[in-house]
Amino acid sequence: MLFDYVFYRIYKFSKERGDSAPETNGILLLSLIQFLTILDLVVLIRIAYPFLLPGKIYIIPLVALIAIINWLRYERNFEMGQLDVQWENEEQKKKVRNGWFIGIYLVVSFLIPAVNGYLEHNLKVI
Repeated sequence: MLFDYVFYRIYKFSKERGDSAPETNGILLLSLIQFLTILDLVVLIRIAYPFLLPGKIYIIPLVALIAIINWLRYERNFEMGQLDVQWENEEQKKKVRNGWFIGIYLVVSFLIPAVNGYLEHNLKVI
């Protein structure tokens, strides 16, 4: 349900901006948010309980798997009307607030591993 809403908001935002493939935009940004959320959890757990991170060779299939699952869910035989019925009449104030939350979450979820990597590798603090 939460992922449906995030996809719907990204899709509508892209469509309003005249994007030729808003479904793809929604799938890619949703997949990025989901991957960054998993990465944030790994980083936070790693701070509390240090362990070696898996190599890049294991990360790429995870990202691909997330994108494929989202593609199967939101593009292949998907009717946008299902989500329109649920959120089409959302109050403008609520829509703007939730859009900001999605954007801020994306930025923060990117910053957590970036700051951790900078502190760990460049400053040798962690």
